[in-house]
Amino acid sequence: MSTKNMLSKDEVLHLSKLANLTLSDAEIKKYGSQLAETIDYVKNLDELKTEKVAPTNSVVDLSNVSFEDGTENTRGLSQQEALSNGKTIVDNSFSLGRIM
Repeated sequence: MSTKNMLSKDEVLHLSKLANLTLSDAEIKKYGSQLAETIDYVKNLDELKTEKVAPTNSVVDLSNVSFEDGTENTRGLSQQEALSNGKTIVDNSFSLGRIM
């Protein structure tokens, strides 16, 4: 996994524009090499033998989780069941302490 090429200044600037970031010249140089190294690392995936692996878009075996109009949802929780383990309930909602 050796970094062959550093990303060009234009490539880094294009990526920073897509991410809405303003970069200094030092950051452009730094990220150019880091991004190239990341790309080289990801290219290692090309070495995997995936010919016999079926394409998938999810690792979870879910089927249709929606319900026909007018049918009752028997798999969901009622509001009372959902709130049953909450420490502090106010107006049928979980109540949390101040975060900031």
